[in-house]
Amino acid sequence: MTVAADIPSADPPAHPCASCDRATRSTGALCFCCRQAAACLGLPLVPSTALVEYRLGDRIHRLLRGYKDGAAAGHRAACEAALVELVAARWAGTADGIADRLGPWTAVAAVPSSRRPGPAPALRLFAGVPALSGLAQIVLARSSARCGHLRADRRAFAVAPGPTRAALAVHRVLVVDDTVTTGAAAQSAAAALRLAGASVAGVVAVGRALPRALPHTGGPASGGGGRAVVGQI
Repeated sequence: MTVAADIPSADPPAHPCASCDRATRSTGALCFCCRQAAACLGLPLVPSTALVEYRLGDRIHRLLRGYKDGAAAGHRAACEAALVELVAARWAGTADGIADRLGPWTAVAAVPSSRRPGPAPALRLFAGVPALSGLAQIVLARSSARCGHLRADRRAFAVAPGPTRAALAVHRVLVVDDTVTTGAAAQSAAAALRLAGASVAGVVAVGRALPRALPHTGGPASGGGGRAVVGQI
């Protein structure tokens, strides 16, 4: 007699996406979101990871929303301070995993905010990370092109006037962001840097939204394969 356990599943087994390391059941190397980004950009994607994965409504999500959209300046500042502490703690516990996945870097660039003009605020969240202290900072600015939820665009960002192509060519840049969902904006920023002459080590985001349908993996930055717990530092 055939029992249910003997019947092979029609779905392929979950495996990590070759770019974002998120669990996927895609038959290819990339998850759906990364395939979309690669198709839009017409470029191979850089590796990306997040220091913590969160679910909508949990503590990490509330801190990120408060830092971005809090109505009062004091509330935004308190959320930012908590996130700086979280980033420093998570990085200290996962530095080897990040280095193994992304390799060395010589400069840092932050994805510009979609809400606030001026310098990218995401870089401030990494203020407590010694590995980023004293590095050259490459400033990205938004352009007239737009990237969206599943729409990456290599023209969405541009390197701010200043460094020449030759100056950029000597750098391997780490791109940082506060949060990623599909990765379209971060991969668009990485594409802009590469097209300007720099090489890109990869992307590190503070938080990554966890889809309800996917298991929590913790990602490569969870410290060598352990399962991180959403919302804990």
